[in-house]
Amino acid sequence: MASPYTLTPSDETAYGTLIHLHGRVLLITGISSDSPAQHNRLAELMVGVLSRLTPAEQAELDAIVGAHEACWTQETPAP
Repeated sequence: MASPYTLTPSDETAYGTLIHLHGRVLLITGISSDSPAQHNRLAELMVGVLSRLTPAEQAELDAIVGAHEACWTQETPAP
């Protein structure tokens, strides 16, 4: 089964790695480091932890993220 998590890695122009859940940004690494490698490694470790959630925990996380997306979408006017 494919992981629902993907990464947008940090580079020299953006010090922070994005962790996506089903294509939506879930987390951004926020360490005090100017090293893209450290941000990227932290994100990989975090995804490792997230991938060990039980199915019930993953469903709960999906519901929380989905509810937030629905609320945000309703509050944001269309361009």
